[in-house]
Amino acid sequence: MDKITKIFYVLFLAGTFIEANNINKSVVDSLESLRLKAPDRAIRYGRDILNRLDGNPQLESKILNKMGEIYLDLGMSSLALTNFIDSREKSKDKKFNPWNKINIGNVYYQQRKWVEAKELYLQALDIFRRRDKELRNVVTGKSVALENLGRIGINLKNYDDALVHFKEALNVKRGSARYKAFQKSITGSRIDYPTVALGVAYSHSLLAELYSVWGLYDMSLEQLHASDSLVTATQKSTEGKLKNNKGSRLMGNNHSLRMQLYFNIKNIRGAYYESRMAASLLKDNPKYTVLHFSEKANIQFQQDSVYAALETIDDALKICQLNGLTNVELSLLSTKIEYLKHFKLEKSALSVSNTLIDKKEALASQRMTLLLENLNYKSEFYKNRSMLELTRLREKIAFVALGFILVLAGVVILNHRNKRKSANKDALINKQEKIITENALKNKERELVTLSANIVSKNDLLSSIGKDLEYYISLIESKADRKMMDPLRKNIKEKVDDSADWEQFQIQFSSAYPDFISSLIKKYSAIKSADIKLCCYLKMNMNTKEIAKVTGLSVRAIENKRYRLRKKLNLDKDLSLDTYINSIDIN
Repeated sequence: MDKITKIFYVLFLAGTFIEANNINKSVVDSLESLRLKAPDRAIRYGRDILNRLDGNPQLESKILNKMGEIYLDLGMSSLALTNFIDSREKSKDKKFNPWNKINIGNVYYQQRKWVEAKELYLQALDIFRRRDKELRNVVTGKSVALENLGRIGINLKNYDDALVHFKEALNVKRGSARYKAFQKSITGSRIDYPTVALGVAYSHSLLAELYSVWGLYDMSLEQLHASDSLVTATQKSTEGKLKNNKGSRLMGNNHSLRMQLYFNIKNIRGAYYESRMAASLLKDNPKYTVLHFSEKANIQFQQDSVYAALETIDDALKICQLNGLTNVELSLLSTKIEYLKHFKLEKSALSVSNTLIDKKEALASQRMTLLLENLNYKSEFYKNRSMLELTRLREKIAFVALGFILVLAGVVILNHRNKRKSANKDALINKQEKIITENALKNKERELVTLSANIVSKNDLLSSIGKDLEYYISLIESKADRKMMDPLRKNIKEKVDDSADWEQFQIQFSSAYPDFISSLIKKYSAIKSADIKLCCYLKMNMNTKEIAKVTGLSVRAIENKRYRLRKKLNLDKDLSLDTYINSIDIN
């Protein structure tokens, strides 16, 4: 390669890298935008992109991670977990990926599996601490892990533990170079790193929330004041006006928490003032407005203000309906039913109960649609990916074979030209031919291993989807409606035990070991097709658990099949079944 060619090559690579990075960012940004507006469309968009990707594991990892976040928003924790795990497998650093550990920890947090979630947050925190000079966003990573650990402490009512983690998170943020730069900029005309300061303000809010549930109201109010002061400081460049941003949302939440505090200390007038301030600042943030209204309704309910509480709940429900906050809407409907029953409004409670049932069934139907779409997508994805990998392997085999053929041809021509034929060169040719044969066999074996792994992955996914399906079916109260879901259960079971998998496996197996099955039948004429299938898997050196996953059967069922096969083959007790299968003469 001459100098000019090298220069153009480098420029091409640089341009490709820049373009790829732009595409990566555009795709991920589009997914994030759809995540907030239309999560169902976001999932379909993500799947479409994944189907088109080829040889870009970094982007694939990012998309899978974002889809995991979307599924988590929807409360579909099993599918979220599957996507996070797939994202980890595609990432550059599988073992030391702290953000992936945090995401999987969030799945367990949603499932209220506090022990599992805490373990993953601690693992992520340890990685951030040990590799702080290698990783990006270390301050944010440490803070998120610590704050999540603090939230677990609150849920477990281990307030001392929560306090330790929240304070450490605050100190991490305040010790960063960017926060120090923000502090220096306060005296000037321009504010540096306002987002970093909002992060510190958020830590103060978390401490305020902890002190509030702990009953330490004065300390909670001090933390709220510290948070508000920082938010106000970040608004200096906008002439002190709180705009529709993180600052307004944070201060609105602070007012909402202060409303609860004032109510607890019997300052009712102050509580209603804080309520109005919170509603004003949160009006452009539907999710947080609804949460505030929920807290406000609870206060009104405790004051026996029945119609005021119900009116506030209804306002919150309207916001949920307009913004697609289905999960929150279901929770609010349950709360409304409790309020109506408490005030002896049984007829109205029954009406809302019917509405709640309809909403749950609609949600279950929506989730089942997503599950089935995911099932079909994964089935096609693994099938296409498997075929693509097989095609590439075949191309490699052909390329290697062509290379060796050219080498052999060169040897023959050289021998003819020099009119020399010797035993050594004949031996060389034989050796090269042997290498070709051995390499071809190895490649076929690799194809077979890849196919087996894809079948196992598909069946693992189907099992996970089956569990999700059973959960959403359980939400349907009508027995007749649940009965209608039986075909779906059957469809998933059939796809786990798919005869097409075995047909594809048998074709590939016969390519790698062309004489094995015929030799087996010749030696044992009475052997059945199910036994032949098991022998093929054993020939692949697959263990009992792996065979169970490929076939969709239980481990116990495979153990029974192995026992019956030993009896049919009349094997001695001292002879291993696996050893015998591999010793069968296939030549």
